[in-house]
Amino acid sequence: MFDYITKLVIGDMSDKKAYKQMMKKVDSLPEEYSFAFKKIQKYMYCVGVPVDNMTMFADLLDLFEVSAADGRKIIDVIGSDAGMFSDEFMSAYSTGMETDKRKGDQ
Repeated sequence: MFDYITKLVIGDMSDKKAYKQMMKKVDSLPEEYSFAFKKIQKYMYCVGVPVDNMTMFADLLDLFEVSAADGRKIIDVIGSDAGMFSDEFMSAYSTGMETDKRKGDQ
């Protein structure tokens, strides 16, 4: 019963630990990648992320790690419109959920 109440009030501690580990990896990226990741993440939280956002952010981190290791510039990875990149990236993880932004556009 205590475990249920703890998860209900605080959340799953393993998810929080995984998130903190992921953000440490983000901080170890080159500055332009780290900055872009955090801005994209903030944008996605503002417009509404799909339910399984940890998988989506882990995949984005993987993309950025590989691209940085290859010596590519961030602009070559996300293009000149970070919002469009974010929307397209999120759409791959959407399960029929409309984002708040799209609802507002209608």
